Amino acid sequence: MPALIAIFLTVLIDMLSFGMAIPDLQLRGESLGAHGPLLGLMLASFSIAQLLTAPFLGHWSDLVGRRKVLLVTCAMTALCFLLYSQAHSLPVMFASRILAGISGANLGVAFAYIADVTKPEDRGKGMGLVGAAFGIGFIMGPPVGAALVEMGKGGPFVLGMTAMALALVNLFFIWRFIPNTKPADPPKAKGNPLLANWRNVMTALQVPSLSVLVYLFFGSTFAFSNLESTYFLLLSHQWNMPMREGAWVLAWVGIVSAFMQGYFIAKLIPKFGEPTLMRVGYLAQVPILLLVPFTPPWVPMLFGCLLLGIATGICSPSTSSMISRTAPPNMQGSIFGVTQSVGALGRVLGPLCGSTLFAKGPAYPYYLAALVMLIPATLSWRVKMPGEEGMA
Repeated sequence: MPALIAIFLTVLIDMLSFGMAIPDLQLRGESLGAHGPLLGLMLASFSIAQLLTAPFLGHWSDLVGRRKVLLVTCAMTALCFLLYSQAHSLPVMFASRILAGISGANLGVAFAYIADVTKPEDRGKGMGLVGAAFGIGFIMGPPVGAALVEMGKGGPFVLGMTAMALALVNLFFIWRFIPNTKPADPPKAKGNPLLANWRNVMTALQVPSLSVLVYLFFGSTFAFSNLESTYFLLLSHQWNMPMREGAWVLAWVGIVSAFMQGYFIAKLIPKFGEPTLMRVGYLAQVPILLLVPFTPPWVPMLFGCLLLGIATGICSPSTSSMISRTAPPNMQGSIFGVTQSVGALGRVLGPLCGSTLFAKGPAYPYYLAALVMLIPATLSWRVKMPGEEGMA
């Protein structure tokens, strides 16, 4: 149990420091002269670095141990926020985001650490603990980050130095309290880990029932990332809303979603089943995303965010559960890497498309998001529980 508490606090502090930068990124990038595709590339640089790095970090942690990888990546987090505190030009901002993406690719290592220190029957609880830390960090990070930007009179220094201090505290915490673990029999390297990971993706796409879920997961991630990458720009341009107020709106979505996943989903799945919850959740997101640019503060906006939090809160865990249930036995060990890679690809393409369209008109990214969300809303009707007849 001490090991679980330690990794929970490690992920919580890590995600809090990353979440603090979310409100500032879009507006600061715009103020530095990044618009359209260039702004999208800056926002996507984090996910690009994460996409390219995660398989190598996972393989490295198998060889040298989880603790060593967590120490190195946490030190890189401190460096990335030191750069962010001085981000008065686009090259420095890009360097900061790329370093953040590399260090942020350690989430898979944290999940692997849980697998190392828990028994199979306790693994679900351990994974849920890491997921809770991830969610809390991203819920609380944006409001804290917005307040720090205000304290810094709109500049990045106070935010960057505070996040760096948190990363250094985390570095000490890992060094002092996290014991090193690695597999007793590390897997043999089979060529380039990045290529091996994408071979697993291709293998998953050859399993008919699983491929539907992978495409569904990609489509929903891509659609939602259009909102994530333009939302603070929309609030600023459309409603002249200060960053701190916008951060609390985004936190409201996270709180509702976390409450749905942490409490209600356990009651809803036995009654309705994962496929039904997926269908309702994805279908509901289509009109919600479409109407985001037309819901002013405060009652319409908060009500729309309430519905969005409910919809994502019921379909996200249902999708993850179905992917795990549907994956063949020989893919259970690699399916997390598959979803991580597909999700990261969606978060690369989403900001590129969303920011490009936002430059044409603030509502355009949300039109695209609603249109693309129709794909998982449609594909979810082809998903059935394993063993049911007619499963796609």
